[in-house]
Amino acid sequence: MIKRLLFVILAFIPIFVLSACGDPVQDDLLHYINNEIKALEELETEAISEYESVIGENFVNDETTYIHIQDVVIPKYRKLIEELEEIRPETKEVREIHELYIEASNSQFNGIVTVLAAIEAQDYDKINEANQMLNEGRALMRQALNEIEDLAKEHNVTLTE
Repeated sequence: MIKRLLFVILAFIPIFVLSACGDPVQDDLLHYINNEIKALEELETEAISEYESVIGENFVNDETTYIHIQDVVIPKYRKLIEELEEIRPETKEVREIHELYIEASNSQFNGIVTVLAAIEAQDYDKINEANQMLNEGRALMRQALNEIEDLAKEHNVTLTE
């Protein structure tokens, strides 16, 4: 399954700031989570839900999966990545986390595209390759979340569920 970083980040909303203003990283992190990432939550949720609707226990057949991924999932996920790439955090610290998130999203997108190639070629080795890309994307998303949590602690931002 594809892990949704936006959902995980937003699970910590609302965010409470414990220190005084004037910390540019703190301000940037708050803006990044509350404005930039929150705005993409629905799109990511839709893309992931659409993908999950045709895989695993929801799998019907190769043709249905292929067409749905090609016509629905890929365009939604591509739009998500395009919008992620438009986000320009102001501080180096938040920018580095954001780049990790983009890398994770691209890895997952490439995994989904590879699923299409595997179905088309009827190649089980490609499915394994796709699963590796999806796993790499999940690992990178966990890393990004951990780095957000660390940065929040470092800059006196309390993430609450």
